[in-house]
Amino acid sequence: VEVATGEVTTLVDSLDADEAAQFDGPAGIAISPDGSALFVADFGNYKIRRVEVATGAVTTIAGSGEVGDADGVGNAAEFTEPVGLAISADGSALFVADSCNHKIRRVEVATGEVTTLVDSLDADEAAQFDGPAGIAISPDGSALFVADFGNYKIRRVEVATGAVTTIAGSGEVGDADGVGNAAEFTEPVGLAISADGSALFVADSCNHKIRRVEVATGE
Repeated sequence: VEVATGEVTTLVDSLDADEAAQFDGPAGIAISPDGSALFVADFGNYKIRRVEVATGAVTTIAGSGEVGDADGVGNAAEFTEPVGLAISADGSALFVADSCNHKIRRVEVATGEVTTLVDSLDADEAAQFDGPAGIAISPDGSALFVADFGNYKIRRVEVATGAVTTIAGSGEVGDADGVGNAAEFTEPVGLAISADGSALFVADSCNHKIRRVEVATGE
């Protein structure tokens, strides 16, 4: 979509693509720092894909194409309905909200190696995700911010350690402004971060609202 004119063109059309390049419910998307490539969470194919902006050529970075939950390299790795995707400032790593595995995964762009940054099965109850969706990365690359769809919260994940904290959201279905756990969301999905990293903008899907969250205070 051209911002200035609103003109829409198709970069990849799965109906016209080879089977190996077809998408099934593409979800999260991120662009490389140099603008040459897109990275896409291919929800229904359980893969992470790369699309060349100049040509529309599609390749698979990671994912077997089967439902699963496994770290590994390339098609040895498995996802279950990946949704959100963010890219590091240097373009070397992707961070994936692997929604139905309730995990945050890291994918090395150069090699396709997949590791798990946050595993809800191994986390304390307060740090467990339930269908993580939108994801964004801080400008300095130290933190991820995640829309925790099924827990009705906005979370912070430390990239270095995988430690999870809650910035905002009571954990109950609701619709309220406030600070920290006094605020309420209902199935937040999309999430973006301001250029200076001070604010998050949240698509609060079932409240039909766009919300702003101050990173420093949780307001």
